[in-house]
Amino acid sequence: MINQVEPNISHEDIQNVTDYMKSGSWITEHNITKKLEDNVAKYVNRKYSVAVPNGTIAIYLALMASGIKEGHRVVVPNITMIATINAIIWAGAEPVIVDIDSSLCMSEESLQKVSDIDAVIFVPLNGRTGKGLEIQNYCKKNNIILIEDSAHALGSSYINQKCGSLGNISILSFTPHKIITMGQGGMVLLDDDDIYQNLIDLKTFNREKDKSDTHKGFGLNFKITDLQASLGLSQFNKLQEFIDVKKKLYDEYSKFIDKKYLKDFDDFETPWFIDLYCDSQKQREELSLYLSSKNIETRYSYPSLSSQSFLRKINKTKLSFSEEISDNILWLPSSTNLTDEQIKYVSTEVNSFFGN
Repeated sequence: MINQVEPNISHEDIQNVTDYMKSGSWITEHNITKKLEDNVAKYVNRKYSVAVPNGTIAIYLALMASGIKEGHRVVVPNITMIATINAIIWAGAEPVIVDIDSSLCMSEESLQKVSDIDAVIFVPLNGRTGKGLEIQNYCKKNNIILIEDSAHALGSSYINQKCGSLGNISILSFTPHKIITMGQGGMVLLDDDDIYQNLIDLKTFNREKDKSDTHKGFGLNFKITDLQASLGLSQFNKLQEFIDVKKKLYDEYSKFIDKKYLKDFDDFETPWFIDLYCDSQKQREELSLYLSSKNIETRYSYPSLSSQSFLRKINKTKLSFSEEISDNILWLPSSTNLTDEQIKYVSTEVNSFFGN
């Protein structure tokens, strides 16, 4: 079976984790985590980087540290992983769902139709950056907090501005199917000193001072471990290699599959998954079953938030584009350890299905 995605863990990664375990260090969050945070902050050109257990918690803490709470309205695109909107609900705020545009990212036009906005979560979906810079300018002009959910997009850019640096605060995710992984893990990236202190307080029990058992107020434990960070740091050191491979994946698929089925990427964008466009939900289902019979695993793209039964009463704008396209996208095998032969085989079977 050719998996749709799998982590790319090398012998070097295993050795680095093994060396850490043999070092006698405490496994909890310490120097290795700090080194990973510093490296990622420098890469995306942020002042601060804070590691947390996963991307969902990263979004939640970004909202809370920015002062978002009950009574506030937060705009979210209709096509994103469920964690994005769940974090808004968890923070006690009111989500407002808006449409996407042809880039599969938030529509600036749809955003501008919403009034009384306190925050916007922009999602560079699948590594595409859409109107991110324009939305950044709109939020700045209107004094709206902009949070970038860049879980898919480490290694992509908004032309000359790296994903992870958009707006007031950004988040990353390091689950096994992301471009780099440490099993689980997330990161919050920002520049503001006050928001950073809020974030640290929320993450570490809101202590009066380091290691004190006297507390200033409400706080939780959202630390990671240096054991995770030792893998994350080893993976981060290969980030450019993985970026190059992801871009090559798209180029190789494009050699064999008609581009009318593949949405392109700009040179400054790094694909997360290779997305294939079907004519209908029925055709997508048939293609997925056909490829499965050929030992090729695929995955459906995220369904629209508006189609989730527990979210149907959430405020929303007109969502015609996202609701039409969300059921038609199929993610092809997209691991960084795919061989050229596997890509050619997948492409041949896709073409066979379409009669090409």
